[in-house]
Formats: sequence, structure tokens, C-alpha cells
Amino acid sequence: MKIEPNKEFACKMGIMLDSKLIWYKHFHPFCDDIILEYTNPPFWIIELATVRYQGSAIEIVNKYIHSEPCITYYNSKLFDQYIACLYIKYDRREISWASFLLESGQYADSCEAVKEPCEYFFELLTEYEAEEFNIEVEHKQREEIWGKFRGEIHEMQELYDVFREYFKQYTMKEREESK
Repeated sequence: MKIEPNKEFACKMGIMLDSKLIWYKHFHPFCDDIILEYTNPPFWIIELATVRYQGSAIEIVNKYIHSEPCITYYNSKLFDQYIACLYIKYDRREISWASFLLESGQYADSCEAVKEPCEYFFELLTEYEAEEFNIEVEHKQREEIWGKFRGEIHEMQELYDVFREYFKQYTMKEREESK
């Protein structure tokens, strides 16, 4: 997948950072590749290549996203992509199903622009808890969420797969340097 370091990509990357799906071990090698590939690499990529703190990375990406010329057409898709990132974290077993539902509900409540309202996620969580975290209930709910957010999950998974390769590069390099 060829990545253009434009604002649409930055929006997706910002969501991935904000949801903690990726961090510096994912984006440092990516930034290095962009810096080597471009004669005049984007300044935000150069800045990003130097930070480790997640908050600083989010700040750099958001500063670029909100710089001139501003884009507004893409913002409405971001909210559903955040839920997709949480789903990917659940699918990777980084978070539990209960955590996915809670975080999704809290996010939907705070932005009020997700295709499903916060009550939807909280009702699923209440049902899951009432059934004592039953695996069949989890599977049924997971399939329901998958059906509603399939497009966003595919879109973010494709980008995440690219960053996973960069993560592998980073960790291999770390291992070699520690020998």
C-alpha cells in the first residue's frame, strides 16, 4: 500500500494515535522512509520522527490537519474509524470485549457523531455484563458490530497492516542493537 503523507492520511493516523492503536515504534520507521523518499519531506513528518511521547505525536498530527488549507469533508468519517481502531485492538486481544464496548460508548458520548449512539454500546455492555460475560453473547455482539462497521474496520486494518510492518522493523532493529 502506497501512503501519501497528505491530510486525509494524517486524519487516519491521528485516529490511530488517539486510540493508541499505534505509537512511536510504528511511526518512526515510517517517518524515516518518507524522509528518505521525498526531496522535501513534509515538516510534520520530520517533527513526528523525533518524538516518542504519544501526546506530542497527536499534537503534531493535529496541528498539520488543522493547518491551511483546512479540510472539513473528511471529519465525519473519523468518528466511525475510531470505533474501528478499538475493534482492531479487541481483535488483537489488546483489550477485552467489555473494554471495547465501554470505550466505544464513552467515545460515542463525547463526540456524538458515531453512526451508533453511545446508548447502543452501553446497552450491549449491560447485556454482556448481565450474561456474566458469556462467550456466545460476545460472539453475537461482535458479529453485529462487524456488520455495522465493516467498511471502516477494513479501511483501518489495511493501514494498520502497513504500520505493523514498520513496528516489526523497529523491534528487529532494537534486538540487533542490544546484542
